[in-house]
Amino acid sequence: MLKKYLTLLTVVLISSTVFCGTSPKPKNIILLIGDGMGLSQVTASVLSQSNDQFKKFPTVGLINTCSADKLITDSAAGATAYSTGYKTGNGKIGVDLNNKTLTNIFEIAKKKKKSTGIVVTCSVTNATPAAFLAHVESRKSEFDIAAQILNSNVDFLAGAGTDFFLPKELGGKREDKKNYVDSMKAKGYEYSDDSSKVSSLSVQKKFLGLYGGYALPHGNQRSYTLGQLTKSAIQSLSKNQKGFFLMVEGSQIDWAADKNDKEYLFAEQNDFNSAIEEALKFAEKDKNTLVIVLSDHDTSSLGISGLNKETGVLDVVWATRYHTANFVGMFSYGPGSSLFGGIHENDEVGKKLINLTSK
Repeated sequence: MLKKYLTLLTVVLISSTVFCGTSPKPKNIILLIGDGMGLSQVTASVLSQSNDQFKKFPTVGLINTCSADKLITDSAAGATAYSTGYKTGNGKIGVDLNNKTLTNIFEIAKKKKKSTGIVVTCSVTNATPAAFLAHVESRKSEFDIAAQILNSNVDFLAGAGTDFFLPKELGGKREDKKNYVDSMKAKGYEYSDDSSKVSSLSVQKKFLGLYGGYALPHGNQRSYTLGQLTKSAIQSLSKNQKGFFLMVEGSQIDWAADKNDKEYLFAEQNDFNSAIEEALKFAEKDKNTLVIVLSDHDTSSLGISGLNKETGVLDVVWATRYHTANFVGMFSYGPGSSLFGGIHENDEVGKKLINLTSK
């Protein structure tokens, strides 16, 4: 009898191991990128907030962010690794070292009839969002990136970017007199530049929201949050029964760290947390959504040196004013999350995301 019991137990354990090792396919993927958000920034966030969102992720990993040609990556190469599954050279968007076009995950999602969306606090033509929408040899080609966005077929796009979408006579910086806002409208996009309506945004079709020339105001200087924009994107994209892929970026975390500006950094980190919260709320209810939070690189190697007893604010020190080669964290929740534990190269993360989207 004991022998039969042990045999049955062995079968159950083996079956359970096989089942657990088979990662389920998510219908939706929400990828949140904290630009320049190193592990120390995450640590500061957790220490500062009792209900910090990072505590909710069951799977945690690390990422080596090196690019194809440099130990220290930039956002263009870092985001391209995630969007295409290939390392490339610094400054390159959606192309390899030889400037050959790389298929990105949005293009793959579209072939699977999924919806795609981007929400950022920088221009939608900036390096990270551009890696999901365009293919250019230089991240500086933002006017060309705007033109490529017109044909990207993205379903929901929100951030800044009027500098690159509008001609000078309409408040932009284009010298070719082209008006890509009108071009997007002609393709059926609903357009908004009224930030006062973000909190009540209800999108019925494809959407373009540009709420600034090059960037949104700082997280603590505007009436709406990245979380509210993220919620609107999710509500719009989730109408597609085939699923969606949404990329959200806390773009200015990097800029704040570049400046070694603690107040600016904490404001941007808090704003980014509002987006993580909305993503997790949806995923917890939906049960079929993978949420991944990661970074393209660490910036400035923040050190936490103590706590100011009078203000209750963390004291910090900075190692540099630029990117570093420090590993960054990766936090996953939902079906497929087990694939993202451990240490990964950034292009490995991209390949796994593409594989989940392609199934």
